[in-house]
Amino acid sequence: MALITCPECSGKVSDKAYSCPHCGFPMQVQEILEKPRKATRKRRANGLGSIIPLKRKSGTIYEVRVNTRIDERGYPKYDVIGRYTDRVAADAALAEYNTNPYDMDLRNLTFTEVFKRWYKNKFKVEAFHKGKKTSNEYTVQAGYKHCKPLHDRIYSTIHAEEMQELVDNKDISHSTAEHVLRVLKGMGEYAMQFDIIRKNYAEFVKMTKEEDTESGKPFTESELALLWQHKDLPFVDTILIYCYSGFRINELAKMPLDDIDLENRTFTGGLKTKYSRGRTIPIHSKIYELVKNRYDRHFVSLIYHDGTRDISEIKYREHFDKALKACGITDKHTPHDCRHTCNSLLIEKKADRIVRYKIMGHTGKDINEKIYSHITVKQMREELEKI
Repeated sequence: MALITCPECSGKVSDKAYSCPHCGFPMQVQEILEKPRKATRKRRANGLGSIIPLKRKSGTIYEVRVNTRIDERGYPKYDVIGRYTDRVAADAALAEYNTNPYDMDLRNLTFTEVFKRWYKNKFKVEAFHKGKKTSNEYTVQAGYKHCKPLHDRIYSTIHAEEMQELVDNKDISHSTAEHVLRVLKGMGEYAMQFDIIRKNYAEFVKMTKEEDTESGKPFTESELALLWQHKDLPFVDTILIYCYSGFRINELAKMPLDDIDLENRTFTGGLKTKYSRGRTIPIHSKIYELVKNRYDRHFVSLIYHDGTRDISEIKYREHFDKALKACGITDKHTPHDCRHTCNSLLIEKKADRIVRYKIMGHTGKDINEKIYSHITVKQMREELEKI
């Protein structure tokens, strides 16, 4: 038994006494008043996670942990939902998780990892495989390439404004922006379906670029005549093929050879809009022999090869410029000008407007013109042969 001092009369009192025997002062009540019990937080049920305060120089932060288990060495392992600067936010995050638990491994996937999963789900092949690719695969890979700023980011942390910046990039064309948007939308839907994200921010990303932003300057009649006079020079044949087919540069250059039917004299492809994709266009009689001569199973593309090896788009554009100079054409032209040339020739020869829309892959002005199901290859060939 220990003795303590009474605060009232300074007499010595047992620490077990309820009151001072000298003056009657209530000792236990005073002790309680002097040392109130510290309030304790109600213990969370097992399996519902925990919130751990971590001391930092900048102040305490609260780490929310879930799925605690023991590893093979006997040490605890857990998944971290996040770290928060105040306890209330941490409590809210843990409560939200327990309302709708999710796989933390999925939430930590990078943009590239989600892209690979979506690609395999969509095309039934691994992303970046070395085999032959469809035109749709080429457009998807082109779109992914221009998402480089996000490649290593955790996908679930990417928001709409960051995706919109990629689509709005002033250094890419309208068609490339559409490829980027297609990738973002597709990945967003996939990520929601497989619980990789809680909210699909890609739904809010929109196309803001004007259509066909690349300048269009059709070849003149005299320039076309020079091209035909020099059709046997390297790559001049590709320029004529573009001028008499109306395809965009990569619609034709990345068209699988299986989609070029020499027997029935048709191209099948298109990359840009729903009116462009999968359209079957006749091969004009003027360019049939040119197409036939360039068609070679040793190469991936009808256009992107120099007769000995496959080449890149950048290299092709260099050959395109050299071919024009070799023909004596001094005005600046781009491969996109070939598409404008085809459209201008069809207008000049008064080709049927709806058939022209179908050949060019354009959207019609009203609902009747937007429906092309009644347009046959035979009708298109008749109009195309007018040029």
